[in-house]
Amino acid sequence: MVRDALKVMKTTLDKVKGMVEFFHKSTRATEKLKSTPHGMDMPELRLKQDCATRWNSTLYMLKRVLESKDAIISTLALINAHIDALDQEEWEALQETCTVLEPFEQVTVEISSERYS
Repeated sequence: MVRDALKVMKTTLDKVKGMVEFFHKSTRATEKLKSTPHGMDMPELRLKQDCATRWNSTLYMLKRVLESKDAIISTLALINAHIDALDQEEWEALQETCTVLEPFEQVTVEISSERYS
């Protein structure tokens, strides 16, 4: 159900996935991303990729990208990366999406823990 709902913002999600894949494939970009938060008084966070079989991995990816937003924007500008960047409206949509998905995550965790009890 959640995967179907996320299809509405496929274009934005594809951009996010592209950014995350870019940082995972480029050691130069990854090193720059790691060093950027230190100058911005931000914690160093590693970007997470989503997994097609787990909808909540998309949520975790979006949350981590949002937590690292300033460092990502700065790093992409510094290295002059040729990838589709998110505009302000898309960043706001990501935030809203995370807010909407949080209750689903809580229920998923609760149901999963009940299975193992």
